[in-house]
Amino acid sequence: MKSPSTFPVDDPLASALYARGSTYEERDLIAELNRKKDWDGLLRFALALLRRDPGGSDGGVLAGYSWLRLGDYSKAVSSLAPVVRQNPEDVAAWNLLGEAQRRAGQPGQAVRTLEQASIVGRTSYVTFFFLGEAYRDAHRLDQAIPAYRESVRLEPEFARGWFELGAVCVRTGDRDDVTAALENLQKLDKALAEELKKKDASSSKPVR
Repeated sequence: MKSPSTFPVDDPLASALYARGSTYEERDLIAELNRKKDWDGLLRFALALLRRDPGGSDGGVLAGYSWLRLGDYSKAVSSLAPVVRQNPEDVAAWNLLGEAQRRAGQPGQAVRTLEQASIVGRTSYVTFFFLGEAYRDAHRLDQAIPAYRESVRLEPEFARGWFELGAVCVRTGDRDDVTAALENLQKLDKALAEELKKKDASSSKPVR
């Protein structure tokens, strides 16, 4: 029997797709549509699932994910909000809902959603990464830093998490975190390491 498809650590949105679908064939189809970035095709599949099971989490999450990828954040929110009401333990749905709200320009609402997600799923690195993003956009950098730290503590190979932690800490002057982020990025993603070095070099106190 084939194992279910997995998704790369550095694509936190796609983590919501893990184990969606009721068969391995459906899961492989979801993974293939995602790999091809066929968001319209994935949306059609999601709507078919919703017709088959109107109250199921999978269809709502897949539709919300597709709308997020297509850039229609209001439709993403509309697809995901019923899922978290009906299935409040679905942390991936909470994560996508919070990220959709943030991208829609509602960081305060995103913070509230993702704080709830962090209660539901204490071990989701994605939750804490998106929470860090929401805190950052809400200009709450003192809270963004521990959220990013928790994200990379839970998933040390998450390069984007290290980068965003370092970028915020360049702004706040938390030098130890900038150094740690650069050290990890040198191993995980040299391009992001160089980008963070440039940000740091333009600050008043670059790392030596």
